[in-house]
Amino acid sequence: MKTKSFGIDIIFPWEVGLALAIIGFIIIIIGIKQGKKEINDFDNLPFFKPTTKIFFGGVFIIFGLIQLLQLLN
Repeated sequence: MKTKSFGIDIIFPWEVGLALAIIGFIIIIIGIKQGKKEINDFDNLPFFKPTTKIFFGGVFIIFGLIQLLQLLN
């Protein structure tokens, strides 16, 4: 019986995928907290915008969860 594949390769062990997913959640939480703050002073502008942190956190979560697919076998 031939199995179907998503065509996604796993390049890291599952431990690295779990760490990436956790780091992604942390980055998203930081981005959401930063997005709620009002910035009135131009000297205290953040280096990265909150939306950028949320985007990269989501990418880390997706990449980490792809690495966790090997646990399903």
